[in-house]
Amino acid sequence: MKQMGLRKWLPLLVLALALFISVLDSTIITISVRAIVGDLHTTLKMVQWIITGYSLVVGAFMLTGGRLGDIFGRKRMFLLGAIIFGIGSIFASQSHTARSLLVSVSLIEGLGAALMTPCTAALIAAEYRGKDRAIAFGVYGAVAGAAATAGPIIGGFLTTNYSWRWNYLINPAVVVVLLLGSVVLHETQDRHAYWPDMLSIILSALGLGGVVYGIIESSTYGWIRAKAPYELFNHLYHFHGVSISPYSILIGLGLIGIFLWRQMNLERRGKPPLVSLVLFRNVQFVASICVVGLIALTQFGLIFALPVFYEGLLGKDALHTGLAVLPLTLSMLVSAPIAGILVGKEKATPKQVTQFGLVVMLLGTFFLYKELGVHSTIWTPMPGMTLFGLGFGCGFSQLSNLALSSVSTRQAGEASGVNNTFRLIGTSLGQALVGALLISALTTRLTGDIANSRTLPQAAKPQITASAITAAESLGTVTASRQHNAEITNAITRIKNDAIAHSAQMGIVGTGIAGAVALVASTRLPRHAMESDEE
Repeated sequence: MKQMGLRKWLPLLVLALALFISVLDSTIITISVRAIVGDLHTTLKMVQWIITGYSLVVGAFMLTGGRLGDIFGRKRMFLLGAIIFGIGSIFASQSHTARSLLVSVSLIEGLGAALMTPCTAALIAAEYRGKDRAIAFGVYGAVAGAAATAGPIIGGFLTTNYSWRWNYLINPAVVVVLLLGSVVLHETQDRHAYWPDMLSIILSALGLGGVVYGIIESSTYGWIRAKAPYELFNHLYHFHGVSISPYSILIGLGLIGIFLWRQMNLERRGKPPLVSLVLFRNVQFVASICVVGLIALTQFGLIFALPVFYEGLLGKDALHTGLAVLPLTLSMLVSAPIAGILVGKEKATPKQVTQFGLVVMLLGTFFLYKELGVHSTIWTPMPGMTLFGLGFGCGFSQLSNLALSSVSTRQAGEASGVNNTFRLIGTSLGQALVGALLISALTTRLTGDIANSRTLPQAAKPQITASAITAAESLGTVTASRQHNAEITNAITRIKNDAIAHSAQMGIVGTGIAGAVALVASTRLPRHAMESDEE
């Protein structure tokens, strides 16, 4: 009987491991920012692109990956995605430029995860029934949380004791285990599967990419008025003094609008769309997925901002930074099952638990804003992180349940895909938006404080500004010039540290605003799970 029990859960072990590495790669690199910047001689913004690009590609192609699994077989797509993911990881570990790392992680790894991840949930649904399925999906969700928790610790340990490259070298070994373990999986596919509309895929990917590009580049070119001419392939474009950011965001939104029109037109002609807009007529479902995206935005925005503070201001290595943010992730794991127990015993509704969690998250962001300063220690932000994590665990734990409970059983599969897509888009936008606010605040504060300083010599201020911005964006120390005495060097260091603290606070403000919007949107959530089982 024990052997039979082990055999029964072997498919779950394989599929959960696949989910673990795909989620792990969205957090493991955040703790290695300074090491990557120093090794590849790049900037904080470029690493932001690498982190954001991975989530963006996975989110943009998640529905397509699920649809291809329906057509060609979920096990086949799962294996193909795992192989592509492993190849991307090998390329990433051998990258010697930031651009090659961007391509390896964002495009190749991201594409592999987009093919692999949606098939894991579908394969679990095919492997298990009844109570076993409920247990399997409970473990599946817990693994996602564990991966997010383990990312900073694993990444910090490997980066500090070996190299940031080992963050990616562990993936091919896991992929080999997945390939060997796949013998316990059974092939499934949808008898009524249809080929995804290629134009819809292109429009959605370009639209999301345009919005994210505009947000990230705002830190360099400004939100509205151009800080500098836009450079593309060694050519400068001025756009009448307007930044490239609003153009890019508007073009991206326009493409998303055309994508939605395309879906509506396909449905009208009786052809299957990539996403059925019928789902978006359901106000409760729309509210649920919007809250999912906004909460993901706050979580990953915060995960981007905190390592900048710990490494850039406090000078901590990757391991100690990972340990410092452990209260954030551990408190999430503590509060999520407690929230589930409260709902299960009918002590509170899923909506009440979610809204309570959002309020606690906002309290956490307030405390973090007050706690991050030039005189902070490694311990100072822990109360705010713990509060945020407790709130996040409560707020996020019931959202998927609420989203799927607001649609009919027949729509549940597609609704789940849309829900996961919004989560990944929120992840990408969180890293992009909070990163842009942080970097923009950093450079603006540095430039202003140096210009207003009475200690620094006026003639040297342009050169000092350039070197201080370079040091801050690389999370490094200010290198003293031979012409600078100790007083000037100390003044530059104080200005740089103050700018990093201020920029981290602005990142926290961004997460707080997103959390407040999520709280407002949560008023339209369904009161109870499983309210509706029919259209």
